[in-house]
Amino acid sequence: MKRVTNAIIKRVPALLAVAAFLVVISGCSADRRLAKEFVAMEERPPVIIKEPSTIYMVSYKETDTDTTGLKPWQVDSIRFHESDIVKHINPDSVRMMFFTAFRNQLEAFNFRVYQGKEIAEILDDDSAKPLIMHFPQMEMEEYTQPYTHEEYINRKKYYKNFDLDAVNLNTWLRLGRRGETQNEYYFISDSITDVVDGHYYRDKKSGRVKYRYKYHEVESSDVYHFMQDMGRNYAQYIFDHYLNRFVEMNRNTDGSRSYMYHYDPESEEFLLIRNQPWIEMESPKQ
Repeated sequence: MKRVTNAIIKRVPALLAVAAFLVVISGCSADRRLAKEFVAMEERPPVIIKEPSTIYMVSYKETDTDTTGLKPWQVDSIRFHESDIVKHINPDSVRMMFFTAFRNQLEAFNFRVYQGKEIAEILDDDSAKPLIMHFPQMEMEEYTQPYTHEEYINRKKYYKNFDLDAVNLNTWLRLGRRGETQNEYYFISDSITDVVDGHYYRDKKSGRVKYRYKYHEVESSDVYHFMQDMGRNYAQYIFDHYLNRFVEMNRNTDGSRSYMYHYDPESEEFLLIRNQPWIEMESPKQ
């Protein structure tokens, strides 16, 4: 749905928006001391980043083209070429922007990062046990997101329906360490959509309730900024993951934890979260 040419991005609300709650830790618990110790570490394991060969661009929007008798890949091609957003995105550019931001954020957390041709350097050191962050697959999918703005005025419900253009970044991530056979597998999905900025009002002349709004489209530039944001966020997800693992391995109590930590590098605060913003997946069968 396209009604206004001026667009803004509907960014992911907050870094860990999927968490059940976020509160600042008070007091000086033993767990918090361990978390602070992890953040203060100057020496961390080296990191190998393995990028996907490309970021797949797909559209799941319905098409008006008659696809009778066509093969699935042909239908996918038609949907892609009829898309409003992903067909205008360069997959190599968004991949570069994502992984540049991802690497920069890891280095800000004092990780030594090896990528591309640099990987041979660290692999030549038999004593090194780098963390391996492998992205087997990434895809950007365009779809339609229904949205309804509802409001009760004088006990009567008014609603306005929209079909928003939306783009998901879907990522499959494998975390492991050289010399260890155990790997972890995660799926991450984040999105941006068109934005409706509207409100109901009562027309003075007619007395009828009307709806006034502006419609902001997702544009290519928004997607590129989104990918940079996600590169930084994904590095943060992984940092928090290893922070919590450090706390779990070094705490002196057997009691279970009902929360995890998120470290905010800007405020240097530790926040409590219920869940990481990813889905843990089973290891693929060998």
